[in-house]
Amino acid sequence: MRTAIIAHRGASKLAGTDNTIESFALAIELGADFVEMDIRQTKDKKLIVFHDDIIDDTLVKFLTFDELNAKTMEKGYYVPLFDDVLKLCKGKIKLDIELKETGYEFRVLSAIKKYFSYDEFMIKSFLDTAVKKVGLLDKKVNTGLLLGYKKADIKRRVNEFMPRRRLALLDADFVSPQYRLVTWDYILRMRLLKKKIYVWTVNDEKVIKKLLAKGVDGIITDVPDKALALRDAYYKRKGH
Repeated sequence: MRTAIIAHRGASKLAGTDNTIESFALAIELGADFVEMDIRQTKDKKLIVFHDDIIDDTLVKFLTFDELNAKTMEKGYYVPLFDDVLKLCKGKIKLDIELKETGYEFRVLSAIKKYFSYDEFMIKSFLDTAVKKVGLLDKKVNTGLLLGYKKADIKRRVNEFMPRRRLALLDADFVSPQYRLVTWDYILRMRLLKKKIYVWTVNDEKVIKKLLAKGVDGIITDVPDKALALRDAYYKRKGH
């Protein structure tokens, strides 16, 4: 199977602002296989597509949808509702969903399943509880564990490099490691566990080429146009 190219928060480098309708529309136009996006919930229980937990020293979860957009519009962009992004992407591109917090897993699943079949989306998180909850709610959903936490101590980093026990406890289907974790040994261990590998966030041409050669299942990137061209050239050389 060809390595999937996953547009990180849409075609974020090209669109100028990530996690926007414009960035997702551009990813679709470029022909990416998936769009990756971050899901949060506002104070008034709106599911939104937004990465950061804080804006202007205020936690996003303590802001209403309108209050949040009043702040972001001053910065030149609009935060979309999750449902609006789903409508945009339906039938055009697959979804790689990251849950940034816990507590709204059921609502996220219900929203996605209105528009997408099980083979058209996957859900992941750094939070074990979120991954576990999604799996308990619906075993048919492809769930994954994000690995490569920025503030990890030595114990956590070792755990990320050898996540077998966590994957078993969560019954996760895939791993989504930061690219520096992805050695040949790492790939072999994940293959033995029958786990797919979706690597983040890769923008360097040399690293993309190395990951294509390693046969990872997906590459998450801010530059899907470049990654798509490199992937197509790689498989053309191989005669695929």
